[in-house]
Amino acid sequence: MEGHNGRWLRSWLLFPNLYSHLQLSTFTQFANIYVNISKANIIKTDQVRQCLLRVDRANYAPERYSAYTDAPQPLGYGQTISAPHMHAHTLEELLPSLISASRNKPDTPLSILDVGCGSGYLTAALGRLVDKGTTRFGGPISPLVSGNVYGIDVVPELVDMSKSNMKKDDADLLHSGTVTVQLGDGWKGLPDKAPFHAIHVGAAADDFPHNLMMQLAVGGVMVIPVGPDGGIQNLYRVEKLRESPTFHGEDFAIDRLLGVRYVPL
Repeated sequence: MEGHNGRWLRSWLLFPNLYSHLQLSTFTQFANIYVNISKANIIKTDQVRQCLLRVDRANYAPERYSAYTDAPQPLGYGQTISAPHMHAHTLEELLPSLISASRNKPDTPLSILDVGCGSGYLTAALGRLVDKGTTRFGGPISPLVSGNVYGIDVVPELVDMSKSNMKKDDADLLHSGTVTVQLGDGWKGLPDKAPFHAIHVGAAADDFPHNLMMQLAVGGVMVIPVGPDGGIQNLYRVEKLRESPTFHGEDFAIDRLLGVRYVPL
């Protein structure tokens, strides 16, 4: 049976054109993080493994030497880039709803909202899942259909940082229209682009934001940390069960995933 290390290395060796943006030495450091995360059974699917391989975290971390450490890194402005294992958790939780939507309505583009996009790393990873471009990686990662990812942040400097970081090696996501990054209030979301098949919230809310929950498509999933700054926080999975013109708690299924520590939304 092929081990975790073998699967990551096989991806690099069998598809060198896909991962030519990574030198083998860089790939080794890069993959070591995810080998360990895979061993912990956090990365479970080939789709998440592939999208993580397609985005070099070093282009989004404040320092390249610490980019491949499984720990959060400060970005300034009171924000951080989350640890790789948290990004993996999030992607795995969002993936099933994206696969389901792709199979149920293959002619409908997927729509994803990344609230608090920070340095742009997870926004780019989500973009690789639903990539509309066909020249670099050949489109979205099967069985997903292509779609749109909207990254928003309330800090103008972080919006600029996200765009600048993507232009280093993921500019095709911007050029193809797969990813859009803009200034926005995380509590309000992007109602004009709703509904979303998946929403990620990268900062902790004091309570569940009803505006964002209402912007989910039926069957859509939001992954969000909830809890007071400096207090007990947990990561939750919120699924929208049915449509309603007004908010009703019973229209959503909420599951606690794990304890976390995030900066406030």
